[in-house]
Amino acid sequence: SDCPPRAIVYDSFDGMGLGALAADEGGSAAAGEVAAAEAAFARVFPTSTLEMHGLKAASGVPDQPRSDGETKRGAANRARHAAELFLGEHGVAPDFAVGLEGGVAEDDTFSTLGVGTDSLESFAWMAVLSSTGKWGFGRTGSFQLPAAVAELVRGGMELGEADDRVFNKSGSKTQARFQ
Repeated sequence: SDCPPRAIVYDSFDGMGLGALAADEGGSAAAGEVAAAEAAFARVFPTSTLEMHGLKAASGVPDQPRSDGETKRGAANRARHAAELFLGEHGVAPDFAVGLEGGVAEDDTFSTLGVGTDSLESFAWMAVLSSTGKWGFGRTGSFQLPAAVAELVRGGMELGEADDRVFNKSGSKTQARFQ
């Protein structure tokens, strides 16, 4: 239709939220994720004014998803939950609800191919639910985690916390990544 989107509900891939977005229990927002979501929708709707709302949307998966399927399910659950929350708060369904979820998975292809050591890789899934019930999904590329980070994550630590510890940082999980 020619009508601009009345609302976009966005949930960041680490459970934080932004302007059509979800926040975790801490309620902090990752500005880079907000900017990335807004930029993506602005490209699709270049002449529209986008209305964004932040919501705490549950993923229904562990805090650190450990497989491709679990991560994708978390993104879909966040999008669905964000749409339900928006409807409950505003009495109208959002035109789009977006869920983002980051995860890790073991990659054993290097030893299988005889070209290196297996690794733990990181990636994210994005799920978009329209008000008509149509779904869209996208996955980022993946990257190998440094061995020290992978060891901590395999031991049960969340990726952001492991990154902070190994690289002597603070707030890796909530800092901008799309700049």
